[in-house]
Amino acid sequence: MKRIFIAIDIKKSKPFIRLVESYKQLLRNEKIRWVQADNIHLTLAFLGNKEEEKVKRVGDIMCELVKNFEAFEISFNVTGVFRDIRKPRVIWLGIKAPQLLYEMQEMICDRLKKEGLYEEDKPFKPHLTIGRMKYIVERKVLSAIIESAEAYKLPPQPVNELILYESITKPEGPVYYPLKKARLKKPAQ
Repeated sequence: MKRIFIAIDIKKSKPFIRLVESYKQLLRNEKIRWVQADNIHLTLAFLGNKEEEKVKRVGDIMCELVKNFEAFEISFNVTGVFRDIRKPRVIWLGIKAPQLLYEMQEMICDRLKKEGLYEEDKPFKPHLTIGRMKYIVERKVLSAIIESAEAYKLPPQPVNELILYESITKPEGPVYYPLKKARLKKPAQ
């Protein structure tokens, strides 16, 4: 069994790293489990534990469907939290993406559902999880981060491939291993 998910790797530019580090500094007194920079990614589908033959099938479906889509760019537009500011559980960076990303994600997930490989029914909200918490003391600091426009200043990023990852939990945190990559078409000139 392998714990797997399909994602887009995020290039960690210097401005991106500086932004995340500034959040860590501002929230240094909080008990937040920050995601290691190497692990920050945009999840398209989390599939959970699958047997080896199903892992192979997921990779084949991903590659088959992705070849129909052109590479594109994403940008970063907001910082937010899941749940709400009173009881935040996740701090994230929002993604601004073309409709193409939503269509690709939906096509892949629909196909995986038809084959009994995927069960999620939540609407797709592209974001990067950067930290997790159980509670927050300095709510005003977190509110100021959410209300700032710093995420808009990050450079856009090209998306050229999807990656099927295996997630292995270790005491120091999860480690993600790429199992298969699927390249998108080069954009028409």
